[in-house]
Amino acid sequence: MGAMMAYSDDAPEACSGHVARGDEMGQWPWEYLFVALNDGLGTFYTPFWITNLALFIFTIVAYSFGTRRGRGHGTLGDEWEFLLWAGLATFGLNLVYAAFQWYGLFPIVTTVVGLLVMRDAVTKRFPPLLIAEDARAEQLRVRRQVSAGIEATIKRPKRRAGR
Repeated sequence: MGAMMAYSDDAPEACSGHVARGDEMGQWPWEYLFVALNDGLGTFYTPFWITNLALFIFTIVAYSFGTRRGRGHGTLGDEWEFLLWAGLATFGLNLVYAAFQWYGLFPIVTTVVGLLVMRDAVTKRFPPLLIAEDARAEQLRVRRQVSAGIEATIKRPKRRAGR
């Protein structure tokens, strides 16, 4: 009830937008964008950096498993590498933001931009390239079958060495 009264017209604190020190909600939601990312944010800081560390490690592990045994060559390898660098940049920057206590606006923008880049890579950038690579492989396979099919059954005449 105290938080509701602090933002009402009757309370003298309503003009500044801040609540009394003893209250949990000390600022308006948009004011948290310009608060340093540290333990002062309470329950947000620790899960934030732990989640980003886990995603940072997961990106590396997913890349190493995704590119094993030659599956990571060609366009698919390029896609895995693109996702690796996008993930390392996104989650690594968020870890740097948490370590050096940047404003909360930076991690939000970095996470949104990084996730959109990764999504667009998977849905828009690489699927046409993968389809073109498969079509080219099919074209080469058909060409090999045609050239080996009929000509492979024709016996070459034996030539004598002297003539």
